[in-house]
Amino acid sequence: MLTFTVGDGPALEVTEFADFDTGQAVYRVTGIGAFTLGWDPDHHPEADQDPMNEVLQVAYGTGPLGFRMNEAPVLFGITLAGTESFTRTALGTDAVRLRPHRLIVSAPVRVPKGTARRASGIVSALARHWLAQPWTPELRRAHEHHHAPLSLSHYAGLVAQHEERMRLLREGRAYYIQRAERTTAILQAGPVTAPASAPPHPHPHPHPHASAETAGR
Repeated sequence: MLTFTVGDGPALEVTEFADFDTGQAVYRVTGIGAFTLGWDPDHHPEADQDPMNEVLQVAYGTGPLGFRMNEAPVLFGITLAGTESFTRTALGTDAVRLRPHRLIVSAPVRVPKGTARRASGIVSALARHWLAQPWTPELRRAHEHHHAPLSLSHYAGLVAQHEERMRLLREGRAYYIQRAERTTAILQAGPVTAPASAPPHPHPHPHPHASAETAGR
């Protein structure tokens, strides 16, 4: 059992869990509910990425990520819902500003600012504790492994898109090379001389000396 003091609020009794199947840490706060911490699945951490650039995520409750989760936290009588992301940099500078949702008549709305501040403080304290643990790097690897099939599918789709773009670019390049070669051949053939059977030019060609005299006046 852990004890946290957040701001001027009462001390929080917390039980910590680590799910190495999904790469998430779960903190059950006595009398409030559970917070699931991990990495944002839409911004997977890369092996060579600076940890301070990681995008973290909190889910309000436990179980499959969604809007309404099991063991959702209740603050000031308001049940928190959904997930939110924040950067590790913001966490390090005490600048995490969360605004959880709540459900009213089947419509999601933001919780009041006071509730949001309390949620931000609790999540910040829990996240700092989680990231300071010696097993957190292995939990991150577990997160990467859990999402690897989806990531692989995503990257395969991107590779296919780029291959199609490259094919179209190669086709376009070949077409324009062909047009350029044809235009070069036209230039190399020289000016076209009118055949004897052609009608006269609509504008008589001025005498070259006349053009030079006119230009010098």
